[in-house]
Amino acid sequence: MDKDQLVQQFAQLLGDAEKKNQPPEIPEDGWVEDWSEPLENIPGGTIDSFNDYEEVTLEDGRLLRRYASGSVRVENPTSGVIQEERVDGSLVISLPDGKNLFQEFRGEPLLLYDTEKGGPPGLARVSSAQLPGETQPRFVFHFQVGEIAHMVELESLRYYRLRRA
Repeated sequence: MDKDQLVQQFAQLLGDAEKKNQPPEIPEDGWVEDWSEPLENIPGGTIDSFNDYEEVTLEDGRLLRRYASGSVRVENPTSGVIQEERVDGSLVISLPDGKNLFQEFRGEPLLLYDTEKGGPPGLARVSSAQLPGETQPRFVFHFQVGEIAHMVELESLRYYRLRRA
């Protein structure tokens, strides 16, 4: 799937979710029963009405899940990386080794938290890098822990840990 097309579809899903997440006008008596709209089936996707989300498996194996709340989650089951953009504008990237990247709003710092070791947050960056097996640079989330560079490729959510030789 073309990267630009995937980004465009993702942006469209976010825009649609934002539009649907507007609360209704409250009637004069003040009572609103259920103002959440039902999820629309993504072509080729499935709906989990118990947990209020719809999910589709992308061509590359990643799972795209849109919740009724408007949050959008993309998971790479192979690497174990999960990226979630929430309705409030925050971004959370969960890594399989217990580290989490968190950005409260676009333009804010990308903070690194280690859920296993604790401690103060570190700083992660978005940059461009030549990854193993690739011929062109890719955009990545990047952070350093000791001698090991950690990178998550933005498009595929592949996770790399690189040590200098």
